[in-house]
Amino acid sequence: MNRCIPTIPSVLALLLAACGAPAPQEENHRAHAGEHAHDDEVVLDSAQLATLGITTTTAQMRVMEGHLRLTGRVMASPVSKAQLTSPIGAKVVAVMVDEGDHVRKGQPLVALADMAFIRMQEEYLAVEADSRRATAELERQRTLMEGEATARKTLEQARSDAAQLDARRSSLAAQLRLMGADPTRLAQDGISERFLLRSPIEGRVNGIRVFLDGRVEPTTVLLEVIDLDHFHVHLNAYERDLALLKEGVEFDFQVMNLPGRRFRGDIFSIGRTFDADGRSIPVHAHVEEGSEQLVEGMSVVAMIPTGSAEQLAVPDAALQRSGDNGYLFLLRGEKPGHTVFKRITVTPGISRDGFTAITLTEPLPDGARLAANGVFYLWSMLEDAEGHDH
Repeated sequence: MNRCIPTIPSVLALLLAACGAPAPQEENHRAHAGEHAHDDEVVLDSAQLATLGITTTTAQMRVMEGHLRLTGRVMASPVSKAQLTSPIGAKVVAVMVDEGDHVRKGQPLVALADMAFIRMQEEYLAVEADSRRATAELERQRTLMEGEATARKTLEQARSDAAQLDARRSSLAAQLRLMGADPTRLAQDGISERFLLRSPIEGRVNGIRVFLDGRVEPTTVLLEVIDLDHFHVHLNAYERDLALLKEGVEFDFQVMNLPGRRFRGDIFSIGRTFDADGRSIPVHAHVEEGSEQLVEGMSVVAMIPTGSAEQLAVPDAALQRSGDNGYLFLLRGEKPGHTVFKRITVTPGISRDGFTAITLTEPLPDGARLAANGVFYLWSMLEDAEGHDH
């Protein structure tokens, strides 16, 4: 003769209906079957316990070996991304590259023009000429001083004039070099109407933000150059994950919009402060394989090998998850006709072979027994009761 097995919705409806049953007059409180006598406690009568078929288990130390799943984004490292700006306000006269072009370090990217650049070259040539004359005059005064034909004061003045002009010439030369001009060839090549901005690194051009004849200021970012060989992956780990993470560990990761592609990373830095969200800790990794296919900002999912370690674990069926938290139901007591379970919050870790590692918020009592199954119903009964309380 076949027995009718209740479905999940019917079992839950039966239990929740029991939760709403009025309490007996001789016990004018909420500690009857199916209701929580205290916060996070649920009391089952013998009929409900039989319907759920709840058994108990214990938390135990197990050697857990597996992978930690972390999410994050592709980022350019500080040394792999350069933004091009102009040292002075100027007009764009030529954009010499296109979006995505591969460029060498020192390659001209943008040509600019401004009267200030022309005047700077003119001043440099004038100062250089004055500096040569001052140097010659200083040598002449030194010669006269040897023959005692001139005063020491005149020699010191000649030395001061030569030093000032030399300093001014060096300053102007440095400014011209910032704008891509070679001051040593200025006298030979003549004054130029435009100056060139060159790539500070080798990489690909990204985000061109200027147009011909547009005016740019020193704060204007003209374009970016990104070195594809130095991409990083910025992963988000939680405090509970730190014991499982180690620098130097290699791992595989996937990019959300590039399914089927292979990418490989290597952890080089684990943060010691929380990110801006106050919840996660940054983990940085080099991209060892596949960086040429990446774009900054792509979302990634990484599987980090955690090795093996002995951790406190419970059977998967004993753990109810909700968001980042996990819940166990601790057997508080048994008496004729009633069984009491208390919900406790834990932090789930890695799962393997039907067990999940947990981190306790408070120690378990010695010999603690936990509900081994039916935890979804116990959790739902508490959630429903709390909803009615509000």
